Amino acid sequence: MSLTAYFHWLKREWAKVGFILSIYLFIFLFTFVKEADFVLFLLLLQTPLYMLHETEEYIFPGGFGRFFNMDIFKLKTPDKPVDENFIFNVNVILIWIILPLFGLLAIQNYQYGLWIPYFSFFAGVAHIGLGIKAHKLYNPGLIISLLLNIPVGAWSIYYLSDQGILPNIFLNIHLVIGLGVNLILPVIGVMLYKKHGTATAV
Repeated sequence: MSLTAYFHWLKREWAKVGFILSIYLFIFLFTFVKEADFVLFLLLLQTPLYMLHETEEYIFPGGFGRFFNMDIFKLKTPDKPVDENFIFNVNVILIWIILPLFGLLAIQNYQYGLWIPYFSFFAGVAHIGLGIKAHKLYNPGLIISLLLNIPVGAWSIYYLSDQGILPNIFLNIHLVIGLGVNLILPVIGVMLYKKHGTATAV
C-alpha cells in the first residue's frame, strides 16, 4: 500500500483505528503507568477516553457530523459544512496528536498537561449543551460524556487539587486553556457555517 493509499484509508477508517488504539492505550496505561506515576496516568488516560468518545460519535451509533449539520446548524445537507475533512483533521490533530503530546510533556513537568482533564470535562459538558440546543434527548457522544468524560475529568481535577498540584480548582490557567480549546471548535464551526452559506448563495 502506498503512503497516499494508506492516508486515504486512514481518513475513512480513523475512528475504528482509534477504538482499537484506545484499547491498547488502556492496557499500557493500567499496566505500566498507573503504579509508576498516578498523576501522569490520569493525564494520559484522557486520550483513550476521548477516543472512546469519538467511537460513539462516529461509529457506534455515529452520525455526529450529520447531527451538527442538521440539528445544530438546521441545514438540509447532512455532510456539509462539517464534512469528512473537517472531522478527520480536528479529531486527529487535537485528540491523536496534541493531547498525547502534552501528556508526554507532563513527564518532565505536570504543568504541561494539567489542562487536559479540564478539556475532557468541558468536552463532555458541551454535549449536554448541544442536546439542549437541538432539543434532542440524545446526540452522538452524549453517553460516553456522561459515563466517562465528565466524571473521570471531574475526579481527575479534584484529585490533582487534593494533591496540591492544582492550587485552586477554578482559579487557574489550566481551566482557561481547557475551556478555550473547547471553545475554538464551535468558533471554527460557525466560520464553516458562514462559508457554506456564502457558497450556497453564490
